[in-house]
Amino acid sequence: MIETPAPVAAPVGAPGGDSFHLHLPNYEGPMDALLHMVEDRQLEITKVSLAAVADQFIAYMVNLQNRDPREIAGFVSIAARLILIKSRALLPQVAPVVAEEEEETDDLVAQLRAYQLYKRAAQILKQREIENTRSYVIEPPPIPRPTSKALPLDNVTLDMLTKAMQKVVDRWLPLPPVENVMSRLPFTVNDCMERIRTGIKVTHRVSFMDVLEGVNLRVEIIITLLALLELMKRYEVKAFQGTAFGEIFIEPLSEEEKPVME
Repeated sequence: MIETPAPVAAPVGAPGGDSFHLHLPNYEGPMDALLHMVEDRQLEITKVSLAAVADQFIAYMVNLQNRDPREIAGFVSIAARLILIKSRALLPQVAPVVAEEEEETDDLVAQLRAYQLYKRAAQILKQREIENTRSYVIEPPPIPRPTSKALPLDNVTLDMLTKAMQKVVDRWLPLPPVENVMSRLPFTVNDCMERIRTGIKVTHRVSFMDVLEGVNLRVEIIITLLALLELMKRYEVKAFQGTAFGEIFIEPLSEEEKPVME
């Protein structure tokens, strides 16, 4: 028995795929693959019983509840091609084949090749969908580099331009020493956290503006806010506002309000 490649979903209007399969003594599979094998001379048409093909398709359609007209039309199209090929093989050629018949045969071969191409593409796209890889890389077209007759710029790269520009910057704007740029801050996040802890120990409730009393640097204000967020993260304090955009008040978080740590 001749084995055929594993079929994929059949095209619209063609019987095949998982719906209709032939079971012949020398072939099993969809009809489109049978026609493909006959055209490629992998299977002699004279060894194929077209009557059995028709009987099996009729039995298949009788038992089918929802009949698709496109599937019937596809079967009639492929069966007509098989009948034409078999008649040419069995009947003597009393007259030469006209150009129109040769054109139809060539057109059928082209359609079968295109069908095989789409079947392979469908397999690849289906596999990508199963793997959830729905992104497709598209390489941008190369940008042609303009050539200059005045200046030889063909060998100039972006790295070379960057280094040349850096030399100009270094020449006119020398970098100052590191110790003149970076300075150590006189306070840390832990210092600001301790300032908040001290405030709520004394008055139980303290406003954020009271914590910032005497602070003039913007960076210290920011670090104090980070310290407040860190204390809230550790469930040491809670912060709230009486009104929208109002004053921020800070209070210690009681043991009953703290979440149970698992």
